[in-house]
Amino acid sequence: MRHRTNAFLPYPQAPVANAGTGPLAGLRLGVKDLFDVEGYPTVAGNPFLLAASGIKEETAPLVRRLLDLGACFVGKTHTDELAYSLIGNNLHFGMPINPLHPELIPGGSSSGSAVAVAAGLADIGLGTDTSGSIRLPATANGLFGWRPSFGLLDSTGIRPLAPSFDVPGVFTRDFATLERVMQSLDAYDKRPPSTILVVEDIVSLCDQDIAEAFWATIRKLEVPIVTRPSLSANGLSDLARCFTTILQKEAWQTNQTLFERASQTLAPDIALRLITGREISNDRYDAAVLQRAGFRQSFEESMHDAVLVMPTLPTVPPRRDDPQERFASFRARSIELLCIAGLSGCPQITMPWPLPSGEPAGISLVAPHGFDGSLLAELATWFA
Repeated sequence: MRHRTNAFLPYPQAPVANAGTGPLAGLRLGVKDLFDVEGYPTVAGNPFLLAASGIKEETAPLVRRLLDLGACFVGKTHTDELAYSLIGNNLHFGMPINPLHPELIPGGSSSGSAVAVAAGLADIGLGTDTSGSIRLPATANGLFGWRPSFGLLDSTGIRPLAPSFDVPGVFTRDFATLERVMQSLDAYDKRPPSTILVVEDIVSLCDQDIAEAFWATIRKLEVPIVTRPSLSANGLSDLARCFTTILQKEAWQTNQTLFERASQTLAPDIALRLITGREISNDRYDAAVLQRAGFRQSFEESMHDAVLVMPTLPTVPPRRDDPQERFASFRARSIELLCIAGLSGCPQITMPWPLPSGEPAGISLVAPHGFDGSLLAELATWFA
């Protein structure tokens, strides 16, 4: 499908069967080009992989499940190269255009799926989230975004980046569609949250306009609210370093063969990130994995029956024509908030929450692992 937003890859159309009826009947599905779909290549935004892929003979189980539930496939969508960025740009295939804020980045790496939904070209956008690739583009494009509990949805047939963080996820334009998708995928537990948890050092990392708007929203909630000064004794920057160490090492391990065979096909910034991961020692990686395990245990204990509410991003996404330095700063700041769900393995839903200025922002809810439905239950009270 060709459109001015550049959301979809221009592959020749191949028939993709779906059920004629079902809970998702009538909903159009855009699929990030990390998922195998029968009749299409899987390219992950890289020209060498485009040449090497061939046409897939099987469809990833999660895609097939959505099709069997009635969703209708409308095309494969752009991704940042190797899904290894949060900006939404691809040196080889371009940057999709944010439909609501064309001057801003669309966010990545699930840029095409987010843009397709925001532009009304799809009702469900299927993407992946490793370090924020559902939550960040959802915020940039004014969407709902669901990063499920780690391991909840089948990741077979999806090209990995950092396997201990990767999860498939979903974009929708409205809460009703998100609820419909999550319930169809059996992500609906019965446990309602009893309290809202707000962590002060998360909010303090945000720009003043985001922090002020967040506190104004929290004060309007008619539910018990508990505040904590911090999530970690060493601070969010320490958690971000732990997350980045694991991410970079696993990204190198996943892409080592590609790098050694075809490094010349990689964008310079992507190649540099892979080289950085190559230099991380096994001891340093193991220490980070151990730190993650400790954080995961303490986070689960502190959540208990609460839902963490937080701004999705600490700042408004940058302009698409900003310099690389601005992109790097934005990425680093964002990971300090986005790494929480990655390290904990817990589910997170972000919803659109525009600032008084009209600039895009998001507010997020995070629940204990396996309680994705608690997020739906809480959000249902917000939209009652």
